[in-house]
Amino acid sequence: MIGPVDFEKSVDYWQQDKWNGQFPVKWHTIKDVPNSQFRHIILENNDNKPVTNTRDTQEVKLEGIEMLKIFKNYDAETSILDDFGFYEEREKIIQERKARRQPSLPSTGE
Repeated sequence: MIGPVDFEKSVDYWQQDKWNGQFPVKWHTIKDVPNSQFRHIILENNDNKPVTNTRDTQEVKLEGIEMLKIFKNYDAETSILDDFGFYEEREKIIQERKARRQPSLPSTGE
C-alpha cells in the first residue's frame, strides 16, 4: 500500500457492492504459490489450523516470515495476471446479460 484509502472511488471487481474505497499498491512480486506449500504452517492463534484455513485479516505472527521465504523461493510459472483477460471478458458478458434483462421504464410522454 503506497497511499491512503480513497472512499470516494470504487471498483466493480466484487459480486457485492458492500465494499467501497480504493487505495494504490505497488506489487513487488506476483506469482501463484499453491496452498500445498503452506499447509504445514500452523497458527496457534487460529485454533492450531493451517495458515491455509484462515480468513482475510487473520493475524499471522512469526509464521509470516516462513511464508515469505516460501513465496520468495517458489519457482512459479504463472500468476493471477494471466487470468485477468478471461475474468474481464466473463464479467463483460454477465453485465451485458443483466442489462438485457432489465425492463425498460415506460415513457411518460413528456
